[in-house]
Amino acid sequence: MKKINAKWAYVFLLVLSLLFIIQQSLAYQRTQKSLQSVRKDIHTTQSQSKQYQNQDETLSEVTPSDIRDTKAIQNVGNAFLNDMFVLLPKLDKSNATSKVATDHVVSAFLGATFGGDVDEGTPTFQLENNDIVYSKSADGTGLGFGTVHYRLDNKETSVTLLMHIENGKITELQTGAVKDTSGRK
Repeated sequence: MKKINAKWAYVFLLVLSLLFIIQQSLAYQRTQKSLQSVRKDIHTTQSQSKQYQNQDETLSEVTPSDIRDTKAIQNVGNAFLNDMFVLLPKLDKSNATSKVATDHVVSAFLGATFGGDVDEGTPTFQLENNDIVYSKSADGTGLGFGTVHYRLDNKETSVTLLMHIENGKITELQTGAVKDTSGRK
């Protein structure tokens, strides 16, 4: 009987040892997965940190006066308006271009101002005034937002423009009409 009990004791100990080894093996695998996840997080954090460092270096080169000085982007906006109101009445509208704006921007402006319909003859444009405010971000890109008042075939009208300016060129133009909801008269 002692032999059978000793044999079962050894089997029991062997099974217990195997279960312990399997449990430790599984724990080791979980630890490895955890470590891989942590390494991946560290790598991601390091790459983000490097990106933020580069942005910080770029921003440290920018002075507040650089951001406030909007003359360059204002010149781009004014050149675009001059192109549209001085050159367009003299040109074939299908070939209209601007040195300071993309073709899509010119097309958007034409569509917003006279509808782009050239079948009715050449429209006359006359710029009355513009009330556009310019702002510039730290990376040098700018925005021009405001209303342009003009005459189209002797009819007074206006259009609101939002110009996106990059590298001395208007790359995007949004047009529409903005109503004053402030209650001012």
